[in-house]
Amino acid sequence: MKRIMAVLETVETQLWQAVHAVNLAKRLGGKVFILRILPPAESEEMVFLPEGGKEVWQRRLDDLIDQARSQGISVDYHIAYGSYEDELVRFIRETKIDILVLIAPNLSGSGQRDRSISLESVRHRVNCRIELVYEKPDYSLRS
Repeated sequence: MKRIMAVLETVETQLWQAVHAVNLAKRLGGKVFILRILPPAESEEMVFLPEGGKEVWQRRLDDLIDQARSQGISVDYHIAYGSYEDELVRFIRETKIDILVLIAPNLSGSGQRDRSISLESVRHRVNCRIELVYEKPDYSLRS
């Protein structure tokens, strides 16, 4: 059974990597781990989502997890606090992850991706396949 992990960044509002991980698990017969990494509690960093956005985002995540479980897919949801890269690597090693699913860096530079991590650095510290998911544009935000 493949162990598939989707990582949710602190500033994200989309769940593309979690959806991709669930679809992979459905095809490969795997187990999904969803990890959300937040800044340390004592950190000055804040997580900004539009008003009411946190509740909507959490409800969408809960619905995705419930739907996957209703289809017989095992899904675990974890929250970690600390350095993004360190927590990511620690979780992969402890949980023996086979496939890591991340949002691809936004090449236009306008994305919200956490710039403090280096995909190459993560790749050299873990022994699992890494799949990048490209976000679909949200055309409702265009003027």
